[in-house]
Amino acid sequence: MSKYASGKRAIAISDRSGMQFPYREMVREWNGALVHVSEFEPKQPQLEPKPISGDGIALRNVRPGRTEPPVAMLLPNDPFTMANGSPTLTVSLLDHKLEVGDFVLFYNPASTDATQSFNLGSNLFPIFAISDAITASATTGTFDANTNFPATGFYFIQSATSPSSTNPDYVPVIQREVIKYTGKSGGQTLTGLSRGTNAPFRGTTPESTTATAHTASLVFPGLEIQSVTTRTENTGAMPTTKTVNTGFTVTLPYNAVGNIVGGGENIYVSPMLRGIV
Repeated sequence: MSKYASGKRAIAISDRSGMQFPYREMVREWNGALVHVSEFEPKQPQLEPKPISGDGIALRNVRPGRTEPPVAMLLPNDPFTMANGSPTLTVSLLDHKLEVGDFVLFYNPASTDATQSFNLGSNLFPIFAISDAITASATTGTFDANTNFPATGFYFIQSATSPSSTNPDYVPVIQREVIKYTGKSGGQTLTGLSRGTNAPFRGTTPESTTATAHTASLVFPGLEIQSVTTRTENTGAMPTTKTVNTGFTVTLPYNAVGNIVGGGENIYVSPMLRGIV
């Protein structure tokens, strides 16, 4: 069988240009043409496009978006401070994200006292009143006194349904409602009631409550946040400082008797709907 010469001294004619080149500098293109290496052109990629499937849209593991419900926050021990003769109550709580204009309540789930009283000396706290029975559509409310209520705002009421006389095993249902009011009349009445509402907390108003009838019950007026206390901390990075919320203030309907630092332990600050547990 004959062999091919190496062609080290041979010349060749390019199939593209017709020019003469050294044989050993010739290359073959994808279409079979013999061309000089300087004329070589690779196959156009669009002649053999890669298969492309549709873009993925659905995710394998998904969770629907939701708005987290507001929850009560545990305060540090003895979180309350008041100056003698001042109605301003300062509350200590780091990084709380509450805003001016939010309405809050305070409660102690470990307390057996229905009024949830805290240790503030002779000062009445938390603020509460006793409501007469009220229908689901009433637009005025009567209390033992309205002096503990701000001029306008919200209050929280909770009552239990009465067991049926025909069914002694009937389980009472706890009914909770947030009610907005726009005024006070005389010494015992709140006027302009908007039933089944809710009050802002952390800058957002939670889902409205349901208007319902209530028996005579304790009610707790909401306290509106008047200011947020802060401090500046060094970060050791960029930016070099950051602002941290350290607490907030609310205004009580009376002036403090004596300088107060206290409250005890196991106290929560909560949105309006969680004033009692």
